[in-house]
Amino acid sequence: MTINNIRYLYNAETGIELIFCKNSTISYPLHNHVSVLTIGIILDGSVVLTTNKETRTYKQNETFTIFPYEPHSISAHDSYSLLTLCIDKNAVNDADVITIQKHIGLLLMQALNMGKINQYQILQLLNCLDKTSDSSNWQLKIHTPYIHDLKRQL
Repeated sequence: MTINNIRYLYNAETGIELIFCKNSTISYPLHNHVSVLTIGIILDGSVVLTTNKETRTYKQNETFTIFPYEPHSISAHDSYSLLTLCIDKNAVNDADVITIQKHIGLLLMQALNMGKINQYQILQLLNCLDKTSDSSNWQLKIHTPYIHDLKRQL
């Protein structure tokens, strides 16, 4: 078994990144991500995510959102696999929404084609992104019709 196998798919033009942690046992102490929105999905196992609002255990196929500057920690009791979609707020502000949407879709399709994520998990991430784009904590409004188009492509 490979431990702490981490892979990255990054788009420099838009500041959008997918991070795959496979069979990880890494715990992360309290920290925050400057200007980065993080949407994650547990692919296998579980993690305990602590934010200002709550401490919660996330299990397979469950999604979570961490807003820019939000202090959080992740505790691993056992091995887990996790995919996170990270969107840099500063890079996003320099690009138009259509470009951002296309790059999110391309990265997710690339992950699907690589066998890193399945269609159901992509749907879960898209649903989480859809809810996040309505939040007052995040200014990027990913248009719901685009998310529905991506879902139909699956």
